[in-house]
Amino acid sequence: MDDMPNFLKLKNVEKSVEEISTFLHDEIFEKFHKQGAIIGLSGGIDSTVTMELCVKALGPEKILGLTMFEKESNENNKSLIDKISKNHDIKIENIDITTILDSYGVYSNREEIVKNIFPNFNSNCKYRVVVPPNFNSIGMPYLEVLDDENKQHKLKITSSDFLSLTAATSIKHRVRMSLLYYHAEKNNLSVVGTTNKSEFLQGYFVKYGDGGSDIEPLVNFYKSQVYQIGDFLNIDNDIMINAASPDVWSYSTTDEEFFYTVPYNIVDLILYSRLNNLSVSEIQQLSNLSEEKIQSLIKFQNIKEEKSKHMRELPHKWEPKSL
Repeated sequence: MDDMPNFLKLKNVEKSVEEISTFLHDEIFEKFHKQGAIIGLSGGIDSTVTMELCVKALGPEKILGLTMFEKESNENNKSLIDKISKNHDIKIENIDITTILDSYGVYSNREEIVKNIFPNFNSNCKYRVVVPPNFNSIGMPYLEVLDDENKQHKLKITSSDFLSLTAATSIKHRVRMSLLYYHAEKNNLSVVGTTNKSEFLQGYFVKYGDGGSDIEPLVNFYKSQVYQIGDFLNIDNDIMINAASPDVWSYSTTDEEFFYTVPYNIVDLILYSRLNNLSVSEIQQLSNLSEEKIQSLIKFQNIKEEKSKHMRELPHKWEPKSL
């Protein structure tokens, strides 16, 4: 990330990488008593950096990479896995989860909603949900359809439709988590997650989905810093420049369009500023943002953090006053 603020840059990337590698080695071999690590590979920067760190910590022969693409996955991400396979001597297994998702009704349930809103929908159309910028609250999501004539349609959806679409979509993440744990237990491996600090603090993960893991080595690194680590580890440039995406819709969308509404460098700037109690004037000195935009972004992140608080907690339990 060329536009990464200097104050966010890791001062000693090599030292950070060494410390994470030692952490992974000790956790997996000495605390979990496992024979290696399994990582869900998506072709994105987070999973690739996680894989590289595990290779460095444990050795390539101790790593299993699992891809779990399906019929709506981005073809570019699949091709990036081929690059990882060619450049790294690790075992990679590919599982197409389309049939599993079909059995859950993921596609049929979502498409029924889309057809009710856009009657001309057919198998040649693509669709996605977009959350527009609205920094005073969470923006009202809408449906975007790319029809069979390559024309784009923006359509209003109800809150019930949005919840139904995203609930069905979350099954994709939870199926992948189940498969990771099946192969982990089968091979006596630890599941290593790929969630970064930017995602974790704002709730951009699925509870018991991609948030389900044994170890999270990136959870204290902002997304900007993950790119910095990736650059240090010489991650393939095609992966470095690949737009971060949830890759859960047939019509591709970026993390910015689907969740954050602003680029990661701005997301991380505001996150850092909130955590370190920087004033609006101090943030202005570090950016080109207006006072109004900064205040709106702070409010926007506060809302997301509060709404996702339960996702970062263990299940709530009843505490008896007496037994």
